[in-house]
Amino acid sequence: MNIKKYSNVIADAKADPKFQQYCDESLERIRLAEAIYRERVAQQLTMTQLAQKANTTATIISRLENAQFSANINLIFKIFRALGKDKIELSGV
Repeated sequence: MNIKKYSNVIADAKADPKFQQYCDESLERIRLAEAIYRERVAQQLTMTQLAQKANTTATIISRLENAQFSANINLIFKIFRALGKDKIELSGV
């Protein structure tokens, strides 16, 4: 029986182009999560208050802020408009 070492499994995963794509997408979700959280807290809004302004649920806001949800662009725009933002800036995160 041929058993792979953990180091080989990790190296194999890193060599797969889908691994890098997954990492990139995860990083973008984290950047979005941080941007929404920072702006909501800066405006002293609760998740429920932001959700009401964006016509969504506090559960969705929570999942976005914890990078557990991939939102479509329409929802992202609704949230940023609810935060009074005309454009989305994720730089410096």
